[in-house]
Amino acid sequence: MENVDYQEVEEIQEEKKLPVFLRVLCILSFIYIGIILMPAIFGLFSGPMSETELNESFQQISALVPNSMNKKEKAKVLEFAYEKQKVMNDKFYLNATVNIWIYSLGFFGVFKMYKKRQRSGYYLYLVYSALTVVALYLVLPPKLISTEEITTLILWSGFMVSLYTMNLKHLTK
Repeated sequence: MENVDYQEVEEIQEEKKLPVFLRVLCILSFIYIGIILMPAIFGLFSGPMSETELNESFQQISALVPNSMNKKEKAKVLEFAYEKQKVMNDKFYLNATVNIWIYSLGFFGVFKMYKKRQRSGYYLYLVYSALTVVALYLVLPPKLISTEEITTLILWSGFMVSLYTMNLKHLTK
C-alpha cells in the first residue's frame, strides 16, 4: 500500500468544502426555483384553464382584495387582475415554456455553483436573473405589468446577485 499523508488529504477536502453561507444561499435558491419550476412543468400536462376554472380562480383572487378600498379602486384592481389572468391563460404555453427554460437555466447555474464550484454557474445565474424580468415582457403587454411587480423582481434579483457576488471568491474559474 502507498503511504498516504492524511493531513494533505484533509487539507484538500477542506478546500473543496463549500462555505456555509454559499451552501445555504444555493439551497434557498434551489427551493425558490423549484417552487416556480415544478408547477410550470406539471402545468404543461394540464393545459390552460377552462372558462369555468378561470372564473373560479378570479373569484378567489377577488376575495383577496381588501374591503377597505372604495368601490372605484376595487373595480379597477379587479379589472386589471382579470385582464392579466385572461392574457396569461391565453398565452399559457408560451408562459410555461419561457418559465421552464429560464428557471432551468437558473437551477443549472446554482447547481454548477453548488456541486462544482464553478464561476460559470454564477454567470448563468446573472443571465437567469435578467431574463426573469425580460420574460414578463415576452408574455404580457406592458400595460398589464405593474411597476411594483418589476421593482420587486429587480430588487429581489439584485439582492440575490449581490449575495452570490460576495461569494464569488469561493468559486473556481
